[in-house]
Order: sequence, then C-alpha cells, then structure tokens
Amino acid sequence: MFLVQGDVDPVFTEQRRDLTAEAAEHVAQLYTSLADRGAAPVTDIQRFTMQVVWCMFAEDLGLLDGLPLSHAVEVVLRDPELNSTREFDYLFGLLNKSSDAGRTGAYAGTRYVNGDLFAEVDSPMLTRAELLHLKAAVEFDWRKVNPTIFGSLLEGVLGQERRSALGAHYTHEVDIMKIVTPTIVRPWRDRIAATATPVQARALLDELCAFTVLDPACGCGNFLYVAYRELRALEYELKQRMLALAETTGAPVPAGPLPYVPLTNLHDIDIEHVAITIARVVLLMGHRQVMDLYGQAEAPLPLVSLPGVRAADALRTQWPRVDAIIGNPPFLGSQLLREALGSDYLEWLKEEFGVGIKDLCVYWFRKANDSLAPGQRAGLVGTNSISQNRARGASIEYVAAHGGVITDAVSSQKWPGEAKVHVSIVNWINEPAEPVTEFDLDGLRVAGITPSLTAAGDDAWVPVALAANRDRCFQGPIPVGAGFIIDDATAAQLLSRREAPYADVVRPYVIGEDVAQRPDQSPSRWAIDFAGLPLEHAAKYPAALDIVRREVKPKRDINQDRGFREKWWQFGRPRGEMRAALAPLTRFVTAVRVGKRLTLAWQDAQVCPSDLTIVFAFDDDYSMGILLSRAHDAWAWAQSSTLKGDLRYTPTSVFATFPWPAPTKAQRQAVATASSALYARRSALCLDHRMGLTKLYNLMDEGGFQDLKALHRELDEAVAAAYGWPAAIAQDDAELVERLRDLNHRITDGRVPYAPFA
Repeated sequence: MFLVQGDVDPVFTEQRRDLTAEAAEHVAQLYTSLADRGAAPVTDIQRFTMQVVWCMFAEDLGLLDGLPLSHAVEVVLRDPELNSTREFDYLFGLLNKSSDAGRTGAYAGTRYVNGDLFAEVDSPMLTRAELLHLKAAVEFDWRKVNPTIFGSLLEGVLGQERRSALGAHYTHEVDIMKIVTPTIVRPWRDRIAATATPVQARALLDELCAFTVLDPACGCGNFLYVAYRELRALEYELKQRMLALAETTGAPVPAGPLPYVPLTNLHDIDIEHVAITIARVVLLMGHRQVMDLYGQAEAPLPLVSLPGVRAADALRTQWPRVDAIIGNPPFLGSQLLREALGSDYLEWLKEEFGVGIKDLCVYWFRKANDSLAPGQRAGLVGTNSISQNRARGASIEYVAAHGGVITDAVSSQKWPGEAKVHVSIVNWINEPAEPVTEFDLDGLRVAGITPSLTAAGDDAWVPVALAANRDRCFQGPIPVGAGFIIDDATAAQLLSRREAPYADVVRPYVIGEDVAQRPDQSPSRWAIDFAGLPLEHAAKYPAALDIVRREVKPKRDINQDRGFREKWWQFGRPRGEMRAALAPLTRFVTAVRVGKRLTLAWQDAQVCPSDLTIVFAFDDDYSMGILLSRAHDAWAWAQSSTLKGDLRYTPTSVFATFPWPAPTKAQRQAVATASSALYARRSALCLDHRMGLTKLYNLMDEGGFQDLKALHRELDEAVAAAYGWPAAIAQDDAELVERLRDLNHRITDGRVPYAPFA
C-alpha cells in the first residue's frame, strides 16, 4: 500500500504504480468489452464490474475465505458449457444473504456483505476473452493495490467522451495532498501538539472523531479516501500522544473504549451514478486497508452503509453541513458550457449565482465558501482562470470579500493527467478567529496571498479600468459560421464581378497564426463581411450574399441565440464599436490573442481582423512603440489569464487597466523613432530569412539577431523615459509591473491627471 505518515507527500514506487495501472487496465478492458457488445444494460455492467472488484480485494484481505470468485472464474473457464451468469449470480446472491443457506463447498467462506453493492444481482454472460481478463485481474495481490486505482478505472468506465463533456479529471495523490495537508492535516496536527494533559488529548479525540468532510465533486472518491486515511493517521497520532502525556505527567490514561473516525463522517456528491458506485467501493477498500495501519474501526463486514455518498447535481442540491470541504470541481470553460449543459442550465446558473457564465469550477468556489461556518476550511483545485480576470472576481475575490483568507496555494501548474490545462490549487479558512500568520505560495513562505494568487505586499492594490482607455482595444469580430471565410479563388471570383463593388464586403481576413507565422504578417484568408449592413443593403452584393445564405444560414436558423438567427448574414459578434474606432484610420495594430508571446503587427485598414486577434485602434508609431515595449508586455503577462501556459490577452483586464505615460514632445518623438526603426528592421529580417515572428523571436532569445535585440532595448529605455523612470528598470518585469500598478492606483485616486490620447 502507498500509505505514509508525517508531512512527506506520498510517492508511488514504480513497481507498485505499474501493478495498480495494470490491474486497472484489465478491469477496464473487461468493462469495455461488455459495454461494446451490449452484453447488458450499462448500469448492470457497471454494477457487475464493481462487484467483482470488491470480491478480488476481499479475497486477498481475508474477507472471503476460500477465494470463491477465483474459484468461479476457474470453474467456468474449465467447462465452456457452464453458464457464467448463473455462477456469478449465485455467488453475489450469497453475499447479500444473512442466513447460512447455500454456503457450502467453495462458497463456505462467504459472508454476509450487505451494503448497496450486492442488493441487485444481474451478471452478464462473459465470453472466454472477458473471463481471461477477469482471471488476470484476480491474480494480482489486491492487498497492494491503492484504492486510487479507481481514478484510472473511472476513465475506463465513463469513457473519454463522457468525461470530457463533464470536465471530469482524475487527481493524482501528490496533488490531493496539496489540499488535504493544509486543510485537514496541518491544523489538526497543530492542535494535537498543543495538548498538555491526557484529559485534553482525550477531549480533542472526541472532536477529531466527529470531524466531517465533504467532496462536492467526488468523481472516483480519491479525495475522500486520502482524507479518511489521513484522519485515521491523526487519530492514531493523538492516541499515542495521550499515552505519552500520561507517561510524562504521571496522570492516568483516560478510560476507554476510545472512539475512532467513522467512515460515515465522509460525504460526497457527484452527478454520475457510476462515479458514486466507484467512490463507495474506494472508501470501503480504504477502510479495510487503513485498519491494518491505525487500528480497529467499524467492522469491515457487513459493509458500512454510506448514505452521505450520493448522486446529485452538486450545484443544484443542498450541501450537508460539514467541517471541511475539499475536491476537484469539473474543468469546463465558459465557452463550452452551452453545448455541454444546454441553454436552460445556463439560464439557471445565471439566475442562481448572479455572476453570468463563468468557467464551471467558479460556481463550486462560491458555493463552498457560502457553506463554510467561521473558522472552517476549504481546499479546491480549479482551472487557473480562477485567479485571472472576470473568473477571479466571481471566485477567489468572492471568497476574500466574504471573509475567506487564503493560507496555501499553487498559483499555476500543468495538470499531470490527460487534460491539457493548467490549474490552481487554493486552500482557505473562513473568518479565522485569530489572524493568520503563515502563508505558503508555490512552496515558499510569503507575507500573504492575494486573490490573484500572488504574494501580498504592503500595497495590495488591484488595478482597475481607466476611463480614458475605453474604445481603443477590442477582441476581433466573431463570425459564428465557417461559411463567412472563403479561399483565394472564391474571393478573386467575387472581386472580379462588375455588378457591385465587392471589395466593400470581401476583405482580407487575418488570424493570430498569420501574425505569428507569416513572414509579412499578412492575412492568409478572406471573409465575406457585411458589417452592420441591413439585409436590403447586403442584397446589393448578391453573389456574396448567396454564399452566406447557402453556407451560413442553415446553421444559424437552428442556433439558440435569437440574434444569430435573425441577423444570419452578419457576423455573430460584428464589433460595431471596434469598426467605429477604426473608421478614421489608414492602418491599425493587431496582436495574437492567445500565444506564447505577445506578438503585434500593423494591418491595412481594409483587413478584417478575426476573433483570434486583438485589435488596437492606433495608427501612429508612438502608440505602436508603447504596445511593443517591455512595459506593456510585462503588464500583459501580469494581468492576463493564461491558456495551457500561453498568454491570453484580454482587453478588459490588460489594456483597460494599462496606464499610458504622459511624455514630453521630445520623449514622444524618441519612442516613435525607436518604434519605427525596430519595426522596419524586424520586417526586413522576417522577409530576408523567410520566417514568422515566432521563429524570429525564438532565435533572438537563443542569441540570434542581436541588432534587433538592441533595438528593443532602445525602445524599452525610451518608453521608460516617457514614464519618467530610469533606464535601469526598462528590462525588469517585476519593477515595471509594480510601477504601473502604482500609477494605476494614483490615476484612479485622482492624484495624477490622465488624458493619454487627448
């Protein structure tokens, strides 16, 4: 088993990891084979899978003498005429009987199991290949199988498509401990260490054994299994402490019997019935294993009833009152919710929580905090959007605004499983009775932790939007219909027609990939863009309208968004305010919306930007210089959200809060000159070497193109001077961000006049 004491995070040995994974694989293959051929209803197959898993475990832990499951498998394999359904149904039926009837021969060692696990018996008929998978699984030593095996098993049972739709992901034990340790183990260990007499220790033991935990998105039950194991370890530690105090003080040991942490102190909720079935088996297996480590608890048979482990939609059900909340809510981005959950569910979310549509995990953070009494703790895993932009305001900032104090956090880490996401891990205490003095952020002691999951300083100012920055930066229009995008040949055909000036509505269409990868940063596509034209005006371009009517309208007609249906010929999000801002300009700035670096380029006014770009309504070299500067880049990384570790530039949190300098005429000209020189050299290098900006800057970072690097340094120093800052800090990201944050604060407070575009 992989059970440890103390502060050391559990680490699996390679041998045992392989054993766990291989055992899970055989069980998953058995399930998949049965499901693929429709051997029985899916719920029956799921129940049968859990029944055989528990039997394998019980045989090796001495709960089923005589190895009756192994015997049944061998008997059926030896005689293909035997009915496997009859054999397994007979065995499972015995396990649900309290009488001794039928317990003879190979089944003499069976006992009354009870619980929900064997209340229904309807085993599918197994093929020989399926029996061989079961035989292979039976032959493992299940005493050495960690119950968190069922994370892998859950993946096999639910299937990848269903898991992705739900945003369900398996959590590794080392990451579970990043929540269980600060939320449960460390606070209790501190209290145990503070006991001074056997009587105090005995009283604390009663409290510990009444301590309850909820996982409101339990999945396969791994969080609760680890929590239970650690609570039993604390119970054992406290009992040893009581004996040690009696010995050192001479006081008598309090009379027994001593209580234990019952399995029923654990509560969990999951929307999937099969996940609840797995979670129950996980806890029952863990219960028996932990007894070998930390002493007696409830008798392992009959199985403990677990009414607190239930199937429900956690967001739409009342959570039980508990002492701590832990878990890994589903990872599902806001843009995926409508397809996964439906429009009605989204409307309910908006009405119930009052924060609009956010990444799904956000709602768990809000509900968890609302469920905590003063002094209680919670620890949750979330996508790293919870510390960024609008999701932060609805989740961690909500926690902080309602009395929550973040004590431990991992600001961002790559998820170790199949999900291609970065996550944040947040532990907090609600309305602590005493000031919190110790904080751990990314493994380091800090003075405090902000809702941005950064170290708190003396000034924890959160930058706000500046009114003067409004209507200068936009996400590009969103077509909502692939039919708007056309190839070169179609564009050329339309532009050659004489019945209308098609260049008005057939426009080069630039995406983020063009800006990052094409040597001239030019558009590689075309778009039919009717902007805000009414239908009767769009009809003046009949060939273009025919394409949209044929390629776009059928899908728009069934779209749930009324505006999309009624204005089918227009982009779904045409960005009228962006078009108004760009109207007087001969060129504008685009940036890659999501990428490993902030990449910007000029675009001609005729170009239509895509939703994969950010649009800046400027056409002068000075403004481009500010946007190209290290100051703006550092601010973008500090204020943006990230996607898989990439920068995701958001106008509302980056540009809207970015304080521009107030330069003298000479300083403005110096920035413009440096910007123009840098851009010209960069363009020449891209064309000469036939490479895009991503490759160009990757090579520069590795030591190439030192002349370009020098031009960037000159621009950064010119921009620093425009702010009135020394050249020495022009490359210091942390210092730049701190100064910009302070400037935002002073502008907001009215201490500094601010009219950068007047």
